[in-house]
Amino acid sequence: MKLVSLLPSATEIIARLGLEKNLVGVSHECDFPESVVSLPKLTSSLINAKLSSAEIHQSVMGVMKSAVSVYDLDIELLKTLRPDFIITQDLCDVCAVSFEQVEQACQEVLETDARIISLKPQLLGDIWGDVQNVADQLSVSDVGHEFRKEVESRINEVRARSGNGPSQKVLTIEWVDPIYIGGMWLPEMIGIVGGQACFAESGQPAPVVNREDLEKIEPDVVIVKPCGYKLDQTLKELELLRQQLPDWKNPPRIYLVDGNSYFNRPGPRILDSLEILAYCTHPTLFPEFGEQYKEGIIELGSALALK
Repeated sequence: MKLVSLLPSATEIIARLGLEKNLVGVSHECDFPESVVSLPKLTSSLINAKLSSAEIHQSVMGVMKSAVSVYDLDIELLKTLRPDFIITQDLCDVCAVSFEQVEQACQEVLETDARIISLKPQLLGDIWGDVQNVADQLSVSDVGHEFRKEVESRINEVRARSGNGPSQKVLTIEWVDPIYIGGMWLPEMIGIVGGQACFAESGQPAPVVNREDLEKIEPDVVIVKPCGYKLDQTLKELELLRQQLPDWKNPPRIYLVDGNSYFNRPGPRILDSLEILAYCTHPTLFPEFGEQYKEGIIELGSALALK
């Protein structure tokens, strides 16, 4: 059985199900587990990832307006690999190759019976459902069920322990310029740790806000996790972040988190993201998570650290 994954979260799902050995090709953004980095890359981006967040946003909007995909799909390589299954997504054309691109490639170009598994998660339950769907279609249903037991155990543990702490207003920033607030499954995660999500609603796309909007709230915790950014990229935008955030009367605690690895990839590591969120919201209740995920978190302390 030969598998192709066209998005990082799908690659992580495949690995979690014990099927990494079946992968024959991945997207250019697939980097976990590290062993997949050497596999053939089926996609490439038209956007220069080294630009600033504002420049990346402008480039993406320009590409989308021209009705051109942000990503290229290497059809010739796909022909050569002849996969049995292609796992893609039907959620965000900015995040990965679109479902339409893959479907068109299979119907019009490829002489293959490859089956497409398309993921479209909007809530936490959708993520776990996608894992089980992939497990079922790839004939490893039992592994999917075992993972679901782990999901329930870890979520219940976080929920129970979070109940011992005060309610916190949590602001998660998914992009710095313009400011996008983490939507979809993020508000639900914030609720699990006993927090109140600022601006965003469960199952809804990330809302865009400005400095004036932010001045109207008083968050207790701010988590900055730009989509696709590693920590070193986020650190380069600290000055811009200073300009974007208001001088709140009661400065919140601010954390930078590796957005490339956590929160934005709807796969198995969303569980890790939940534990990071628990630590950032209640650091005294979850000190072990601060230690466990320290490579992916930078604690700035209060907002005064930005000034």
